[in-house]
Amino acid sequence: MKIGITNNHYPEQRNILVNPENNYINLKKSNLFYFINPFRTRLLKKNKSFIFLPLPFSKASQTDVLHLFNEVAITRQKWVASFETELPRVLPVPGVAKQDNPELKRLIPRLLKDNCLGLIAISDATLNIQMKLFRSSEVAQQIRRKTVVMHPPQPLFVQHKAPRQPGTLKLVFAGNEFYRKGGAEVVLAISELIEERKLEESQLDVQLIGELTKRHNVAHRQFQDDEAFCRGIESRIGRYRCFTHHARMDNGALMTLFRNSDAGLLPTWQETYGFSVLEMQANGCPVITSNVRALPEINPASAGWVIAGELNEDREYSITSPQQKEQLRQTLVAGIKATLLAILERPEMLQEKGEAAILRIKEQHDTARYIARLNDIYRRGVINSTQHPPVVSI
Repeated sequence: MKIGITNNHYPEQRNILVNPENNYINLKKSNLFYFINPFRTRLLKKNKSFIFLPLPFSKASQTDVLHLFNEVAITRQKWVASFETELPRVLPVPGVAKQDNPELKRLIPRLLKDNCLGLIAISDATLNIQMKLFRSSEVAQQIRRKTVVMHPPQPLFVQHKAPRQPGTLKLVFAGNEFYRKGGAEVVLAISELIEERKLEESQLDVQLIGELTKRHNVAHRQFQDDEAFCRGIESRIGRYRCFTHHARMDNGALMTLFRNSDAGLLPTWQETYGFSVLEMQANGCPVITSNVRALPEINPASAGWVIAGELNEDREYSITSPQQKEQLRQTLVAGIKATLLAILERPEMLQEKGEAAILRIKEQHDTARYIARLNDIYRRGVINSTQHPPVVSI
């Protein structure tokens, strides 16, 4: 099939560009909003619009189906959209409630049209956020009937977890945005265990992959950590020999590191999904995570460990004060410490959870089954190509 896409970035690679038998046609520069958005944002100081409107006589007309990510199509062609938070995606307008946003009201009818073949939420957490958008119960019911939850596919890298070698506990943290992904909490938890003499440095090998310069944490909103806090974390990384820091690592080396690690760490403050958790699990590496968004869905107790922090109705952390931020930080740190001590008390659970992680990837993220489900959606509906397409308003 000829599938039209509007980008080939990581989200598209993980959720759309999965079938080698398809011919994917990148329509990024065939989208009128590719040219409109810079004008809107830079000159008019308006929000970006997440819309695909094909230019006349573009390659879009050559496709069988359009498959978008986080975008709504204004077209007569058949289209499908995967999304990670909600659809239509509209950015906040000061002083305007989200449900009163004119762009939201204008785009919702596009989802209800017959040529919108399906909406794909990438997790149950995504579906939960999505269904809060619609005030009308009738519209909500129509949207719900069109929406399916499809967790992204994930290839397996191993069939079984290699038996753990006695001695050092090998841990890995990987997150480009080091502080948002929970890198500071990993460093605090492990260094505190050493300082409290509950662990010896020689018992641990902790690989930290992430940019220490990326200190802004979107989950903290206006309550960002100060320079002194970040300097303290980076000082601890240098002080304890168990830590090895890499700013970045190529994908092949990272997969090898996951495969050779006993457990992974992702106590993240904010996450739309958690693809690195799937990659660790596919290498037989069970993971310690926070409980935001989709993480409890993809990291059940049989396959890993989840630290329970207080969530809002979107299954996210809401930071409303420095005190609340510190309280949540302590929850994450305490959870990491307790889990690591439990692992050292009963190290055989690493093998048990590692095998369970491989099994859940095999059963719940199988690429062939994912492709079959996508094909079922792509084949829905028939557009009468002899009909003259109506004028579409922007």
